[in-house]
Amino acid sequence: MNSSAARNGTGPCSMDDSYKYPIYSAVYGIVCIIGMMGNTIALYVFLCLTRTKSASTIYLINLALADMFFVLTLPLRVVYYVREGDWPFGDAMCRISSFAFYANLYSSIFFLTGLSVTRYLAVVHPVRSLKAITARRAVIACVSIWVFVTLVTSPFLLSGQHVLSSGRTLCFESSGSSLKMIFAMNYVALVVGVLIPFAIIVVCYAAIARTLMKTPEGQRRDSNVRKRAVRMIVLVLTVFVVCFIPYHVQRTLLLHHLVSRHSSCDTKLYLQKSVVATVCFTAFNSCLDPLIYFFVGEKFRQRVTDAINRGPPHRPANTLLASAPVGLHNQIKI
Repeated sequence: MNSSAARNGTGPCSMDDSYKYPIYSAVYGIVCIIGMMGNTIALYVFLCLTRTKSASTIYLINLALADMFFVLTLPLRVVYYVREGDWPFGDAMCRISSFAFYANLYSSIFFLTGLSVTRYLAVVHPVRSLKAITARRAVIACVSIWVFVTLVTSPFLLSGQHVLSSGRTLCFESSGSSLKMIFAMNYVALVVGVLIPFAIIVVCYAAIARTLMKTPEGQRRDSNVRKRAVRMIVLVLTVFVVCFIPYHVQRTLLLHHLVSRHSSCDTKLYLQKSVVATVCFTAFNSCLDPLIYFFVGEKFRQRVTDAINRGPPHRPANTLLASAPVGLHNQIKI
């Protein structure tokens, strides 16, 4: 999130931000290729090769759709930064591209949170989860998430391109007049969109870990199945720590210093430069999400292999699941 004070030749803390153009163009290009491949494969497996869609699968489908929405706008960003900050695609596409970044960011957070709660119920309360975790309820939750995220991120549709006196058309740049609004929105997003979901996920992870430690030695097979849920939570926490938390911490610090009259120019410029790193980390969530599908879902890996080999989906009898409760069986296997 940039301010006009940090762009070329504007404000007392003006800086040459041309350093970010090759970084953004390279990173967005990589994310576009990897994210497009990974999420296309995921959607094919979930929509075409998965007959019975569990609650977990519903959340993963929506997570992949959110990533695809963002990834499809990345070629426009690559062109923009290759052209050194000159937007050629019109005002409407500028607004949509800005909206896609934040819609993907917060919908991904909420889908991962819903997925973690589903894992928690399946592992800690397997019998109760038979009624609590249903595909229908997951669909309702996902629709609610899409509606909520669309409403709260819609202000970014109001911020489009603006043309400089030099004739260069900027996009993804906030004006100084909108800084106070962004400052207020940031704290709402920080609490509702990051801190609360992260706290929920940590609580789920702690409860699952406690359940695993209490698993009797004689139920090792059941414990092995449940450990897949732990890998799921660990991967989700990794995505949070790498992709989401650094961006929001840095953004909060930057906005605080931009509105403060006592902040030094050097501090503001340093924080402006750190924007590049945290935004890049955030963009990489579209590449990391497919790792969740691949490394946690045994059926997902098998279906990808079957698709490559052009054979029918392999459905082996899994002895590890023999002693697992039905609810746990359905939710752990993706």
